[in-house]
Amino acid sequence: MRIKELSRRFRAWQVAPFHYEGAAESHTCANCGQSYEGDFCPVCGQRHDVGRVSWKSVGQELVKIWGMESKSLLSSVLQLLGRPGYLIGDYIGGRRQVCYSPVSMLFVMAVIATVIVQLTGVKMVEIDAVATSPFPALAKTVVWMLVDHLGWGMLIFTTFLILPTWLLFRYAPRHTRHTLPEGIYIQLFMSTLVLLFFVLARAFTSWLLWLVPVYYCIAYRQLFGYGIWGTVWRTVLTWLISYGFALMFALEIQFILGLIPHNEETINAYTVGIPGLFIIFLVVLFIGYWVGKRQAARRKG
Repeated sequence: MRIKELSRRFRAWQVAPFHYEGAAESHTCANCGQSYEGDFCPVCGQRHDVGRVSWKSVGQELVKIWGMESKSLLSSVLQLLGRPGYLIGDYIGGRRQVCYSPVSMLFVMAVIATVIVQLTGVKMVEIDAVATSPFPALAKTVVWMLVDHLGWGMLIFTTFLILPTWLLFRYAPRHTRHTLPEGIYIQLFMSTLVLLFFVLARAFTSWLLWLVPVYYCIAYRQLFGYGIWGTVWRTVLTWLISYGFALMFALEIQFILGLIPHNEETINAYTVGIPGLFIIFLVVLFIGYWVGKRQAARRKG
């Protein structure tokens, strides 16, 4: 088969990986005795083709054990690698049967990553490098988030991406005006993707972690429908502002709690410098929002 044909099939799979065809004939449920039309009993939910145990049913159970049915964890992870933005779009658009629960998927991936950290001793952040940081209080926060509590840390870290993503992609060609609750689920998927690459990096090579920003751009382009340049500058800006907010928030909290010494230099930095930088970030964020709104108005015009 030619490469062009394989590429065409792959793109078609990315957009529509599942095809549903309902059974039109009438059935009587083997479980509860209800008569109905379609694939599933409306009373108890059992499939219409369930009968006596056969070699086919044995094969189906083996497929389920290895997680190859459409809603399994393995299938969802493969979709997250092959069609991340389309998968997220399907889920927040109401097609919940296409994948595993994103909350459960993040939890399972966090457990796997934590086990790998415990078994191998290889962490996302090297403690020796953090120990030499000029901001010891901030270093302790980083260790807590990315070493001691990897799952929670990743969830907290990506929480700061929700608002910038919501504003910068507010008027995107696809999923226009996505809501903040939908933004939470977008970042649940993306957090799982980051942890997945961490696991793959530990299993193969740490260079795979460089694919994380690339996959963010791929996922956002598939999800929101901007072109390459429009996706890249918005994604980069989202990252810079989000992690800038996270850093400023952590430093301010530690300054307020007295974990950072209060002297003339730090007082000026934390009462004037960081709030000023926060305002600059907000201005840049709303400029990006305004640009997206203007572009959406031109598309409609």
